[in-house]
Amino acid sequence: MFETLLAPRSTKQSYAMSAGIVLIFSVVAISLEALFLPKTGVLLILQMAVIIVSITANRVSAVIASIICALVFNYFATEPLYSLHMADIEDILNTLIFLTIALTTSAFADHYREQSEALKQAEIRSGILLSVSHDLRTPLATIIGSLSTFKEYQNKIDKQQQAELIDDALDESHRLHHYVENLLQATKLSHKAISLTVSPQSVWPILERVAQRLNTPRIALSKLGALKPVEIQDSLLEQAIYNLVDNALKYSPKDSKVTIEAQSTDKSTEINIIDLGAGIAKDKQQKVFELFYTTRSGDSGEGGSGIGLNVAKGIVEAHGGTLQVVESQRGCTMQIVLPTMERNA
Repeated sequence: MFETLLAPRSTKQSYAMSAGIVLIFSVVAISLEALFLPKTGVLLILQMAVIIVSITANRVSAVIASIICALVFNYFATEPLYSLHMADIEDILNTLIFLTIALTTSAFADHYREQSEALKQAEIRSGILLSVSHDLRTPLATIIGSLSTFKEYQNKIDKQQQAELIDDALDESHRLHHYVENLLQATKLSHKAISLTVSPQSVWPILERVAQRLNTPRIALSKLGALKPVEIQDSLLEQAIYNLVDNALKYSPKDSKVTIEAQSTDKSTEINIIDLGAGIAKDKQQKVFELFYTTRSGDSGEGGSGIGLNVAKGIVEAHGGTLQVVESQRGCTMQIVLPTMERNA
């Protein structure tokens, strides 16, 4: 809850939120004063408004809120009522107290945000190191082992075994390349450094390319009607969908299909990746998109690197869309929703 209040906001959001908080608290304070609340109660309510603005908004908003609340208190709660006067020492002190509350609370909130961001970056670095220790080491060990065996025993094994060793090394090389791509995108997303070069196009060719890359008969493509164009950078969206489909293939029965459905409505294009696996428990449906969240413990157990789904969600949201787990009777359905353009593709 506290982290949510302290989350960074844009300047417009800060001003709008500050205005709303000051207005609501001022109305409450004045209304209660008319009924039963003493002057000190009004003062405390308005000071609470300044504290909340100082925590949730920027420092300029906090200072403005403190001045407005001081004026509201002076106008409605000090004698003579309904007039502004700052001649008395008490009025000046009240104004200074409002400003002091705003500045000190803002300084605390800024310090807390800085410390939270530093801690978050430290956790990201720690997560990268832990993930790299497994997800880079494993394919590298396989590549080295396969190529070393091929080099040492090339003249002692038949052609089929040689081909299998090369294929194993290539498969792990592709896996390593995919992992590094996701790691780079996750780093860009965490630093908000991802940039898009979008163009209007249909998602169908992207889905076809994903199916070709994965190259398995388990994938079934389904187009439910004409697809409207969406503003996307196809290479990035392809990576997001690839992550989702690869994940579905990995965690569903080896003899089951993974269906990729696409359809357009008046305002959006939906892409559903449907598998027949064990599904995701409700309490984990949001956690699976967190960076480095995995069910694996150390180097053991089931579970991926905790990067792929986070990267997919970040890419989709960068396109103005949403990615979520939707309810299904069996297995798991990941749904991407992207805003569509007007004309048909």
